[in-house]
Amino acid sequence: MREKTGNLDIRELEIFEKLENNGHLTQRDLSKEVGIALGLVNHLLKKMVKKGWIKIKNIDAKKIRYLITPEGAREKSSLLYKRVESTIHFYLEAKRVIKDKVMHLKGEGVESVSIYGINHISEVLFIVLKELGLELTTVVEEKKEGEEWFGYKVIGMEEFVENKDSVLILASFDKREIDRFCKEYEDVKVVVLRE
Repeated sequence: MREKTGNLDIRELEIFEKLENNGHLTQRDLSKEVGIALGLVNHLLKKMVKKGWIKIKNIDAKKIRYLITPEGAREKSSLLYKRVESTIHFYLEAKRVIKDKVMHLKGEGVESVSIYGINHISEVLFIVLKELGLELTTVVEEKKEGEEWFGYKVIGMEEFVENKDSVLILASFDKREIDRFCKEYEDVKVVVLRE
């Protein structure tokens, strides 16, 4: 139940942000922009009006404008603070888990590694590698091949497999993605961040 409440908090914050930029949005517009069902937008807006966070101003028979009240501005600030706090908690927990999974490499004599995947997890992994004194040699990601990431040229998996010059760390906590990747590249030494 707690997670559902957290999800609604995120949706309410997104609605606040969209309305702050454009109070003339329709519920259908909000549904598309926030990426939730029209019925949920309707429910959340009614709740936000009932709590006094938003006022509805009729412009004409067909148009309305949503106005964020001072109470709504305070609630938006509170929701934003919760989101930042949650993000910091995620970062610290991800950093701890990643460090636990890769610190053994140093003891095994590994000095350089590669990262597969460019995402928020790989960013945390990058920091952990620096802290542990492990050198990052390559960054691998088919979809972003040829681009740059933190000063590294991104290569494709084919090029990595040809060179096989370092251990590959898969930047994912998703069990299905990990299983699929390990099955596809069973000849590559892969370190996963989750069992």
